[in-house]
Amino acid sequence: MTFLYVAPWNPVYDRTSSIVDGYIDPYFGQNWELFAPDPIDYNPRVLVRAKVKDPSGWERHTGYIDIIEPELDKARGTLFASRVARLVGGARQMMTDADVEPVMPEGTEEDEEAEEEPAEEPDKEFQAQAIQHMTVIATLAARAKWGDGVTAVQVRVSDQVIPRWEDQDAEIDKTYGDFPWWTPAPVNAEAVRLWKDAHE
Repeated sequence: MTFLYVAPWNPVYDRTSSIVDGYIDPYFGQNWELFAPDPIDYNPRVLVRAKVKDPSGWERHTGYIDIIEPELDKARGTLFASRVARLVGGARQMMTDADVEPVMPEGTEEDEEAEEEPAEEPDKEFQAQAIQHMTVIATLAARAKWGDGVTAVQVRVSDQVIPRWEDQDAEIDKTYGDFPWWTPAPVNAEAVRLWKDAHE
């Protein structure tokens, strides 16, 4: 599967791409941004907050928690890190690949660049899968942190741009964007427990 996924276009992949992509993405996806000429140049963050209703019926908004940092901590210094340590990063990459973009604050460079690019019709089915996948992850994180009273979840993505070697004196730029509030996905208690075990 991996060979077909990373190989140049060929008739076999053309006929089996839906099966191959379904197997590889999002957990086994290949990312070549480590290498020149365009190495990855930002630190990604995925944050989650929730609306939580207590037994009396009072609803509050929580603060954001970083759900990608625990996975990065587990992967650092580990030669064969568990695939669980890539759940959030894989979900975020899936959202990017599906062209599901967060709402950015007005006047950001991302908005200006996006306006210059020609719009292509996104794959609606893939977008729906990406949103569903991210919603499940946000729900697991929120339920693990705030319990069963979670009534809505929201995801914020944040990028801290790392200056290129020749621009070490450049000011570090940080951007963020928010997705809408989503209804929590149906997840069971065992899934929440497994999330806690893997991320805390």
